[in-house]
Amino acid sequence: MFKKILLSSAILASSASFAMSAPAPYVGAGLGVTVNTSDIKANGVVGNYRGVPFNVFAGYGGIVNQNFYLAGELAATLATGDIQDNGLKSSYGYGVSILPGVMLSDHTLAFGRAGIVRSRFPKQNSNSTGGELGLGLQTSLTQDIDLRGEYDFVAYRAINSTTNGTHYSTSPRSDQFNVALVYKFD
Repeated sequence: MFKKILLSSAILASSASFAMSAPAPYVGAGLGVTVNTSDIKANGVVGNYRGVPFNVFAGYGGIVNQNFYLAGELAATLATGDIQDNGLKSSYGYGVSILPGVMLSDHTLAFGRAGIVRSRFPKQNSNSTGGELGLGLQTSLTQDIDLRGEYDFVAYRAINSTTNGTHYSTSPRSDQFNVALVYKFD
C-alpha cells in the first residue's frame, strides 16, 4: 500500500511540475524612459533625446529545463512622449528578441534579452536597425499577471543626414528603462 501511495504521489508531483513549466503565450504593455545619444555635434549641441515610450509585446515562453527559462518575443514601440529633444528622437519601432532566463524562485524570473530593433528617427527622415541587449526581472502579481522591469541597450547602425548643407553620419545609442504588466495565457 505504501508503494502505491508513494508512486501515485511521485506521478502527481511530476505531472504538476510539468504543467506549471509548460511553455505558453503571453502579451504585455509598458511605459519606460529612453535616452538616445550620439557623438555627433550639430551647431555645438550633442544630439540626444529623452522620451517616454509606450511599448506592447507578445511572446511565447516557459521553463525548458529545471530552472532555465526561454522565450521568443515580438515587440513594438507605438508612441514616444518627449521630455527633451535635441534632434535624435525615435518615434516608433519594432523588434524581435530571445529571452533566456533563470527562475530565482517559484514566482520570480531573472532574464536577459538579445534581439534586433528597427526604429524611426523622424528628424533624420530615416529608419535604423540596431542590436539590443538587456537585463530584467519579472515577478508574479497574480496567477496570470506579472510585473516586469528591465534595462535595454540598443546600438543602431549609422544614420546619414544633411543639416544646413552639412552632411554627417551618426550611430545612435539608446538606453531604455521599462516597467510593464505581462498577461500569461494558460
